[in-house]
Amino acid sequence: MEMGKEKRYKDGRDESLMKSKCLMEVEFPDIKAADAAAKALSHEGKVGARSKSRVTKKKNLLAIEIAAGDVVALRATANSYLRALQVFENIRRGVRK
Repeated sequence: MEMGKEKRYKDGRDESLMKSKCLMEVEFPDIKAADAAAKALSHEGKVGARSKSRVTKKKNLLAIEIAAGDVVALRATANSYLRALQVFENIRRGVRK
């Protein structure tokens, strides 16, 4: 989601209408873990209509890009991804609560 480049979402909305943006990059110990996390996160971007997101993977690095119409929606979407990443990390490490 580079600034200045017009992109459209699947529903036809112009990305430039989104006012708040966030990029989170998460490095994993190996490609297998990054693949598993990308698969686990594949549903997270389909939560609400006020934000859009996408997950891309390059080797063992996941990039999570979020664009939202307002900062509240941005924070909610980011929190959703962060919670999912925490669950994934706990499972990977075998942590029990």
